[in-house]
Amino acid sequence: MNSASGHYTSLGERYVCDVAVIGAGPAGSAAALAAARSGANVLLVDRANFPRTKVCGSCLTDTGVDAITALGAARALTTATPLHSIHVRCGLRELRISREAGVAIARETLDTALVEEARRAGVEVRLATSARVRPDRTLELTAYEERSVAHASTIIIADGLAGSALDDLEGFAWHIARRSHMGFGTILPANSVQCARGEICMRVVEGGYIGAVQLPSGDIDVAAAVDPRALRAANSVSAAAREMLGETALDAHAIARARWRGTPLLTRRRARIAAEGILVVGDAAGYVEPFTGEGMTWAITTGAAAGALAATETRADRAWPRVHAALTRGPRLRCALLSRVLRAPRFVRTLLAIGEHVPAPFASFASALGRKPRAFPVRNPRTT
Repeated sequence: MNSASGHYTSLGERYVCDVAVIGAGPAGSAAALAAARSGANVLLVDRANFPRTKVCGSCLTDTGVDAITALGAARALTTATPLHSIHVRCGLRELRISREAGVAIARETLDTALVEEARRAGVEVRLATSARVRPDRTLELTAYEERSVAHASTIIIADGLAGSALDDLEGFAWHIARRSHMGFGTILPANSVQCARGEICMRVVEGGYIGAVQLPSGDIDVAAAVDPRALRAANSVSAAAREMLGETALDAHAIARARWRGTPLLTRRRARIAAEGILVVGDAAGYVEPFTGEGMTWAITTGAAAGALAATETRADRAWPRVHAALTRGPRLRCALLSRVLRAPRFVRTLLAIGEHVPAPFASFASALGRKPRAFPVRNPRTT
């Protein structure tokens, strides 16, 4: 594209580019990389400084791994731990399912590595910089109380569930599911929770479910989805986590003193995900309680597709809803179904009892999680 060369004016108050991306998580970094690989001049901004921690299950499916590799950013996964099984507990029932798919990697590690890959690809990265889309489709950037303006042919919104970049525009309101769960999580020291290396460990209880995975460092990433009423009844997040982990909790003191972080209500969708000059990707476009790495995979695949589209199509917004649906419809339907099942512990215990004797259907379902769509709807960006 390169219709506008990226630059600040001599006063440092104006930036012009082909593609501006708001949010430098997996979705935003993938979008910036794909756009840059496709020849666009790209600006990537995030309100946080990196590295930074996020509530996340820290798992990535094979589809997500392949998408990062296709972007020429495979070195971002150098330290990732391969996953080989899922261990589900509910009450006295448990089932271990073999699933040689995906990797575990801390979000702090992955996000920082992807931002560095974007920089290497020529992306202008601005951290500690908040951004809002103004009604005239320009970007207002604020960094350390100093404001500047950016002009972009296409703006990609990747600022997550709690982002505010679209607050000044009409038509992008959230529709939140009536029974949506909230999320919370933390990183615990090694051996705080019973969880073998290479295994996704889940425990289903009344009011929610909690998962753990061992990171390459040996620390344990813990993330949960919980009914807000159950969380209020527990009096504190650490108490809720301790109760949900049950017999898998090995160090109550570490759980109590951990810095737990929360999320807004999880299951939601935007009234729309595109407008002239605007594409919305990743969690910012919509969310369904994910499972075994689906969430990060949606972020990366939709980000990469939007970045390539923005760099190669004049009116990318016209195609984006169709492209986004092709990438996410099937996986989100599977996760929506699974989240409904996990809300019924008695039913889960029955399924686990069946799985102990007839494991094949459960292994087949687990292998479908993170499965690639039948066709990637946009051409792959060039790698360098």
